[in-house]
Amino acid sequence: MPKKTSLTGSELFIVDNSDEDWKAVRYLRDWCQLSKSIDIATGYFEIGAFLALDSEWQKVDSIRLLMGDEVSRRTKKAFDEGLARLAGRLDKSIDAEKKKNDFLDGVAAIVEAIQTGKIQCRMYRKDKFHAKAYITHARLEVVGAAALVGSSNFTHPGLTQNIELNVQITGSQVAVLQEWFDAHWADAEDVTSQLLKVIERHVQDYTPFDVYAKSLHEFFKGHELTATEWERNHSAKLETQRRSAQDQGNRDSSVHSAPHLSSV
Repeated sequence: MPKKTSLTGSELFIVDNSDEDWKAVRYLRDWCQLSKSIDIATGYFEIGAFLALDSEWQKVDSIRLLMGDEVSRRTKKAFDEGLARLAGRLDKSIDAEKKKNDFLDGVAAIVEAIQTGKIQCRMYRKDKFHAKAYITHARLEVVGAAALVGSSNFTHPGLTQNIELNVQITGSQVAVLQEWFDAHWADAEDVTSQLLKVIERHVQDYTPFDVYAKSLHEFFKGHELTATEWERNHSAKLETQRRSAQDQGNRDSSVHSAPHLSSV
């Protein structure tokens, strides 16, 4: 546990990402295993934050994500510009993720969680919003609620790389933080559907042949088979995938090559 003790003997639970074993991502992973709900306030959001939590976030029943819009003007045009920037940042973060995670493993689960309402997203635009807080509510009453408040945005660097300063709040003070979050949540704009469209576009980019090629790559990675093992266990299954991909390709080709009839 990353407790810091001062010269006067006072202790404070600090998470600043400097300890290899106690980064903010570890703190959140552990709380995901205990929590029924998590409320997140962040200036910025990137897809890599959820992916850094692996599948642990899926154990939480409800996640509310409250974000800033990166602009200080409060007009309707400014809101649209802020939403465009927010979507653009998310879009770029997914493109960056593709470089190390070709098929965006884990993103489909995020899409489903947004579609079902498990993950809700709002953007605060009354004033520039730059707060960072993670309020966790445990399933067991004896564990209670806690909050991590500080400088870490809900991004991969914010949770794993940057030197941040976050402190844990417990006890009755968490209720005060919850009231603060709920008040700002009520004043924020729902942007769940807009962000969902950005993520879905990336997930739907893959053709049947892409899936077939990926399955071959993953299967053979670090594994060698004899000809007999291959024939007995896997050739039929992959042949079926190959034919499916080929049939899809033929259908696509027939659509593009179909003659156009002009009216007389």
